[in-house]
Amino acid sequence: MENIIHNELIKNSAALLKKPLGFSPSYQQAMLKAHEIFKNLGIPSRKNEDWKYTSIEKNLSIRFFEDNVSIVSDVPKSVIDQRGMIIFNNGVFNKFLSVLPEGLELTALINEDIFLDSFDALNFSTAISPLSLKIKKNTVIDFPITIIHLVDDVAVNKIICPRIMILAEENSKLSIMEIFECNKPELLQYTTNAVTQFSLKANAHIEHVKIQNEARSATHIGLTNANVCAGAKFKSLTLDLGLKMARNNINVSLNEPNAQTSVHGLFALKNTEHTDVFSVIKHFAGHTFSDQLFKGILAGESHGIFTGKIIIVKDAQLCTSSQLNKNLLLSKKAHIDTRPQLLVHADDVKCSHGATIGQLSDEEAFYLESRGLPKEKAKQMLCHGFATDALDKIENDKIRQFCEKIFVTHFKVTALDQQDL
Repeated sequence: MENIIHNELIKNSAALLKKPLGFSPSYQQAMLKAHEIFKNLGIPSRKNEDWKYTSIEKNLSIRFFEDNVSIVSDVPKSVIDQRGMIIFNNGVFNKFLSVLPEGLELTALINEDIFLDSFDALNFSTAISPLSLKIKKNTVIDFPITIIHLVDDVAVNKIICPRIMILAEENSKLSIMEIFECNKPELLQYTTNAVTQFSLKANAHIEHVKIQNEARSATHIGLTNANVCAGAKFKSLTLDLGLKMARNNINVSLNEPNAQTSVHGLFALKNTEHTDVFSVIKHFAGHTFSDQLFKGILAGESHGIFTGKIIIVKDAQLCTSSQLNKNLLLSKKAHIDTRPQLLVHADDVKCSHGATIGQLSDEEAFYLESRGLPKEKAKQMLCHGFATDALDKIENDKIRQFCEKIFVTHFKVTALDQQDL
């Protein structure tokens, strides 16, 4: 099946590349090269160590969304502040509804020839509306920017490929909430293959919160990639609310001294939902800092995977890094695979990592029930409490409040989830 789907994706993406997409000749040539890279790499399978717990090919759509005309509609309710919003309809940038505040500007697309994996290459070769955005030097915006990826009926059984490159120039500061959602979450089936890239120049400070809230039957493949220069700080949090199949790739490179990153996240799964988080933080210079907290809550027969790699290269001395993965299982059929890893090639560093797997405390539940709370409500409160310290990592107050609200709304523990504990 893997070869059949791979061949169909090659054929359909090649047909897309033959259409007039409106890009420069050099950019279209780069797309063709990316197509060849995907063709040679193929779809990752469980034979690949990085994908050993996730078989993705059977869940992929094989046709691509090709209409590069955005549908003008109302401003989505998920927009936090209408002074700053970037809206995609089925992977197409909606220039009619989007609003860029002063200090942000669209720039020329950048040709690329190095990709982190085959899906990154596939995305570059098939993104019909890529976006390149610059945050100007010394720009400080005190309200959050919302990036929304909306999918509707037109994209059923197709692959959506949004691609965004964000350059944060020196001394800029911005908080971004990027959310993936659709208009009929209980009905639609499709695949999202999304790439969001960041390049942080000296002393830039970017917070990026990604929310996966797509259709229950959808497949989501997402890459968040950041390169961080001297004195800059990249903060990331991924909130995954569960769907049929998700793979969240996070890659951060600390390239110069005093670069910092915080890579956090939370996934909340139920029924037979599947989420695979693959995070890599690379310390390429000394005096760099990273920390990570990732939490998972799993009910029903769901399956979660966390792989966290911290890589410190040779001679990158005086680095500090910490990593912790904590998971809460709400049923005997829920399953978690966790792989925290330290790959250290320098001898003067401070590093720690760990993972825990547990269940709800009977004593804590009994205490809440003895105070008059129904059993189901008590367990919900304990789950929300477990998630709180991950969501508290969000720096921007408005984004944090939005995430807390959407998490409470979408994840409810039922007595059925608990019956065999």
